[in-house]
Amino acid sequence: MKFGKSIKSRLIIGFMAVMLPVVTFMLINNSYSREIVREKVSETYRNTLDIFVGQTDNNLSQINDYLYKMSVLDSDIGLLMSFPRDSDGYTLTKIRIDSKLNRDVGVYSLIDAVFLYHQDDIIFGTDSEYNDTRKIIKTHMDNITVNNDMALNDQHRWEVREDERLEGKFFLINFIKVSEGLYVGAIIKVKDINDMLTIQWSDGDIGFNDIYFHEENHLTQSLTGSLAPLDLKEEMTEKPYESLTDHKTGETYLVMNRMSDMLDIAYRVVIPEETLLRNLLFFRNMTLFASIGFVAILLIYLFFMQNMLFKPLHELILGMKKISLGMLDVRLKKNKTMEFEFLGNTFNIMAEQIKTLKIDVYEEQLRVKQGELKQLQAQISPHFYMNSLNIIYNLAALNDTESVKNMSLHLADYFRFIMKANRDTITLKEELSHIENYITIQKMRFPDKLQCTFEGVDTILNYPIAALTVQPFVENSIIHGFKNRRQLFQIKVAAEVTKDSGFTLTISDNGGGFSDEVLTKLTRREPLEQVETTGLGVTNVIHRLELLYGERASITFSNQSEGTGAVVIIKFPRLMEGEKSVV
Repeated sequence: MKFGKSIKSRLIIGFMAVMLPVVTFMLINNSYSREIVREKVSETYRNTLDIFVGQTDNNLSQINDYLYKMSVLDSDIGLLMSFPRDSDGYTLTKIRIDSKLNRDVGVYSLIDAVFLYHQDDIIFGTDSEYNDTRKIIKTHMDNITVNNDMALNDQHRWEVREDERLEGKFFLINFIKVSEGLYVGAIIKVKDINDMLTIQWSDGDIGFNDIYFHEENHLTQSLTGSLAPLDLKEEMTEKPYESLTDHKTGETYLVMNRMSDMLDIAYRVVIPEETLLRNLLFFRNMTLFASIGFVAILLIYLFFMQNMLFKPLHELILGMKKISLGMLDVRLKKNKTMEFEFLGNTFNIMAEQIKTLKIDVYEEQLRVKQGELKQLQAQISPHFYMNSLNIIYNLAALNDTESVKNMSLHLADYFRFIMKANRDTITLKEELSHIENYITIQKMRFPDKLQCTFEGVDTILNYPIAALTVQPFVENSIIHGFKNRRQLFQIKVAAEVTKDSGFTLTISDNGGGFSDEVLTKLTRREPLEQVETTGLGVTNVIHRLELLYGERASITFSNQSEGTGAVVIIKFPRLMEGEKSVV
C-alpha cells in the first residue's frame, strides 16, 4: 500500500500538519525571546562594568586630588622639613601628620596605605601589616626616586608594581613631590579593586572577572591570577562584548573588556550565557523538550489509534483477502468499537452467506454435470442399436436362423450392458467385456475379417471409468478403418502404467488412419461433422473425460504412419485417496 493513500499515513500526516507549526512557532518564539533577553541582559552587564570602571577611575582621580591638596595645602607637611629631624618640632609635626594619614586611610576605603616619604624617614597610615607596608614603601620609593624620569611624577598616572610581601602581589602606587626629597603618595592593592569587581557579579555567582596589564589592545599579564572558565584570546576588540564558545564543554560565554583611563590596566568579565538566560531556563527547556513531547504524543496517539482503528482495519482487509482466495471459514473477532463491531458482524454474515451460496452452486453444478453425463450416455444407447438391427435384418434375409439366434443372444448381452451403463461408473473389465461382445457381433457380420487383442490390462481391470469410454473408438476403427475387406483388420487395446501411478490406454488399428482434416479438428478439439464420426461417440467421450477428471486426464489422436492405421491414446490419472470417479 503506497504511503499517503492509507488511513494510517494520512492520520499521521494530519497530526504532524497540526503539531509541527505549533512546535515551529515555539522554537522561533523561544529563539527570538532568547536573543532579546540576551541583548538586554548583556546591555545591563555592560553598563554595570562601565559604571564600575568609571567609579574606580573617579576614585583614583579623587585620591590624586587628595594627594595634591596634601602636598600643597597641608601646613604640617610643608613645615616638616623645616625642623631638624631630632627636634621636638619635627616630632610633634610627624605625630600630627601620622594621625591625619591614618584618618584618611579610613576615609578612602580603596586606599591600602597613605605615606609621606623621605629617604631618611617614612610617615604612613595603613590597614595592612605595618612593618611589611613600611618595607614595601621604602623599597619601591627608593627605587622610583632614584630614577630621574620618575622624580617628577605625573600626579594623574598610577603605576602598577609587584611585591611578594603584599597580599595579591600587585598594587597601584602614585605620589606627588612636596619638596626636594619629600613625597606624598598612596598605595592601592589590585586585589582590593578585583574584590570590589567580584562583588558586582555576586562573588562569582553571575560571572568571572580579572584585571590585566595591557599594551594598546593586547592583554599582557593577569594581575589577580583568577582562572577564567575557558581559554581566552589576549586581543581585545572594539565590540561592546564578544560571544565565545568553549570547545571542550560546548558552553557559550559573554566576554567584556574595559580599559582604565587612569593607568595601563584593563578589566575583563566572563559571564556564562546560562546566567544571562537564567530566567528563561524553564521556557528554554520546555521548548527543547517540546520536540520530544511531540514525538511522545505522536507515539501515544499511534498506540491508541493502532488498537482502536488500524488493527481492526487490518483484520478486516486481511479477512477480505482470505475470502477472495476462497478461504470461506475466516471470521472476524468481536471489537469494542461500535462501528467495527457492526462491520465485523456484517462481514461474518456475508462470509457465511457466500460459503452457503458457493456450496449450493457447487452442488447445482454437480447435478448439472450428472444430468449432462446421463444425457450423453443416453445418446450413445441408440447408436449401436441401429447397426445391430441391420445385422439381424441381413442374417434373416439370408435365412441364417442359427446366426440370428446367436446374434440375438449377443445383442441381448449388449443391451444388458447398456442398461448397466446408466450407472455413474463401471470397471474397465466390464468395458472390455462389452467390447468383446461387440467384436463378436461384428465378426458375425464380417467372418474371418476382424481381430481384437488386449495387452497389459490385467493389473488395471478394476479401475473405475465411465461406461462406453473405450468402445466408441473400437467402433470407429471398424466403421472408418475397415475399408480393405480382403485382409485381416486388427484392433489392439494396450495398457501401460505411468510413473504417477496412472495408466495410458492405447487403441490402435491397421486401417487407413485419420484424414489430415479430421486429425487437425481432433487435435484442436473442434466439433466433427456427423459423417466424420459415429454420431456423438468421440465428442461424447472427450467431453465426459473432462467432466470426470478435468485436466488430469487427456486424449490424443495420431496415425501410426501414412495409411497404416489410427492411434488413440487415453491417459487416466491416478485416483487420489478417498476419491471416487463419479460426477
